[in-house]
Amino acid sequence: TEISPAIMWDEFERQYLPPDPALSLRGHELRTDGDSTTITAQLMVGGEPVTIGGAGNGPIDAFVAALRSGLGVTLDVTDYAEHATGEGANATAVAYVETVDAEGAKRWGVGTHPNIITASFRAVLSALGRANG
Repeated sequence: TEISPAIMWDEFERQYLPPDPALSLRGHELRTDGDSTTITAQLMVGGEPVTIGGAGNGPIDAFVAALRSGLGVTLDVTDYAEHATGEGANATAVAYVETVDAEGAKRWGVGTHPNIITASFRAVLSALGRANG
C-alpha cells in the first residue's frame, strides 16, 4: 500500500511541528563576547511565560545551558543540520537536531523560521517537547 505525500506530511507536522506546542519560543536576545555567547530567552511553558538565561560557546550551546538552568532539563544536542526552503526574501530556514537526555534516550526535533538561529532554538524545543509529550 502506497502512502500519499499529503498523509506523510500531515504525520510529520503532527510529530515535529504541532500548531500549539507545550514549549514555545516567544523571543530571545543573544550577545557574543569573544568565544562566549549569552542568551536570554522568553518561552511559553504550558501556557505560562518563562524567561531563561545561559551561556555557551555558541547560540545553541547557550540555549541548551539556559534550558538546563531555567527549566532543569538535561539535554544535549548531538547532531544538527539545516537547509532553506524558498529563495531570497521568501526563504524559510529549517533546522533539525538530534538530542540525547540523561538516560541516553535520543530524540529529534525540527524548527522553522526565517531566522536560522530561531529555527534552531525551535528545533531544540521540538525535541524537548517530544521527550515530554
